[in-house]
Amino acid sequence: MKKLLPLIFLAVACTTTYPYRDSDRLVVEGWIDSDGAPVVMVTSPVAATEQELFPEDLAQHLYYKAYVTVKDENTGEEVELSARKDTRYLPPLIYTTDVMKGVAGHSYSLKVMYGNHVAKATTRIPEPVPLDKVEVTKSVQHDTMYVVTAYFNDPEGYHRFFTKVEGQGEMYYPSLLSGQAASNRAGAVSVMRGWALSNVKWKPLYRLGETVHIKFCTVEEIIWSYWDCFDAVSTISTIGLFPVTSNPPTNMQGAYGYWAGYGATYATVTIK
Repeated sequence: MKKLLPLIFLAVACTTTYPYRDSDRLVVEGWIDSDGAPVVMVTSPVAATEQELFPEDLAQHLYYKAYVTVKDENTGEEVELSARKDTRYLPPLIYTTDVMKGVAGHSYSLKVMYGNHVAKATTRIPEPVPLDKVEVTKSVQHDTMYVVTAYFNDPEGYHRFFTKVEGQGEMYYPSLLSGQAASNRAGAVSVMRGWALSNVKWKPLYRLGETVHIKFCTVEEIIWSYWDCFDAVSTISTIGLFPVTSNPPTNMQGAYGYWAGYGATYATVTIK
């Protein structure tokens, strides 16, 4: 049975050979929201195999004693992040801080050191773009399911949606196929249910009574490209005839993964 990997390990999923293992590189997944604290996860790559993976299997890939810093390039402020256990995330270990919050328009540099490994990246938080409205309609194909559509106006930016459903976890998960590039001026996006490793029977639409929290992010082009590859890994690569054979775009140096600045806008809708 084919198993998909959590976000932190998908950084190496767009490769040509399986199983994949590279102990000489870190995997770093990190982001900083406008008015939010930085969050960074540091692991080693996980081999993509046909065997089922359990949380205890993934625990051996966690790095508990990495040295992680974030610097605000606009103010010069640099903060060391501390490791914290947080069961909202998978893996349940993050590096974060209570003394720094992201500011739209500022650039932030990330440095991760573990043993002989050094990973670096810089990202900028774009200005958030407001959502004009969020609309709920009944699905034409499935009369018991509902579609959530978000409307916005920003023809020159790059965007990505994340969602969480109340009562189904606290983390925002990436809404598959929701990325909007500057060349796409539609301004209306079907916001699918966020993809989560724990949701084995993932369905893109929503059920009656569910409350959906939406995180709408304006991002840099390189981050949009990373999540575009994530869509390919999560969808096309599950079909044997269409394997994904290219490495994902990244702004990381010395590691797999990404360091993203999110200009974040939020909305909540209940399916009635």
